[in-house]
Amino acid sequence: MTSSMAIALDSAALLQLRGADALGFAQAQFTQDLRTLAVGKQGWSAWLDAQGRARAVFALLRTEPDTLLLWWPQGDAHQLATDLRRYVLRSRLVIEVLQGWQLLPGDPRNLPPAGMLAPQNGGWALRLPDTTTPRGVVLAPAGLPLDADAQRDWQRADLAARLPWIRAATAGQFTPQALGLEQIEAIAFAKGCYPGQEIAARLHFRGGNKRGLAVVATGAFCCAPGAPLIDDSGTTRGTVLYGSAPDPATPALALAVVALEAIDSALHPAPDASTA
Repeated sequence: MTSSMAIALDSAALLQLRGADALGFAQAQFTQDLRTLAVGKQGWSAWLDAQGRARAVFALLRTEPDTLLLWWPQGDAHQLATDLRRYVLRSRLVIEVLQGWQLLPGDPRNLPPAGMLAPQNGGWALRLPDTTTPRGVVLAPAGLPLDADAQRDWQRADLAARLPWIRAATAGQFTPQALGLEQIEAIAFAKGCYPGQEIAARLHFRGGNKRGLAVVATGAFCCAPGAPLIDDSGTTRGTVLYGSAPDPATPALALAVVALEAIDSALHPAPDASTA
């Protein structure tokens, strides 16, 4: 299987968790139930804080019996590695940032099945949790040129699919329900304890979630992650997760966490909102 385009979309934030306790460590820390994650499979997961809010949303790839790869779209692998190492204690594993990897567009004509991995370009191909159109990515050693136009188009496709990527500016702000993690099968509520599990499970079983994802047109402004969105009265109704730049035919767009009662409202950047 080969990539459909000889370009790269972005650098890839990759961590390797290797050792006898790698799987057990991940099972105790992350929201996905890893008991069914066999070698050659992949799933989506998150790491919550003690208040049940997502620090990161990522893919987990089990490449060997004692090895997991963690890909954090749009994230910072070094910071995540530093934060995770605080919880290793006596566990037998090493958490390492993999340097010099890129994100390539997958060939839509030849994607691996959902939840599976396929060797490609010296790395791994996997399918995205995109219900709008079949899409996949390849995580591969760097060597191809970056294409800014392709990156913008790819980010727009992520926006349309409402893929809830978290960056440092929005880490620790949103519950799994607000991010729609159930829709991408990135959380299990009854697998046992992990940070924030009790709060996330209570919100799941008892209800009370008041926020969801929405795609918002932001005109000429590409809003930075964490920028507030307001309604016509000036009331803050949402927070940008990430945005895409405008082109001659299309305004800038943002994926935002928005109050449920304002999902269908006209929202726009606050006057002092930061831009990317």
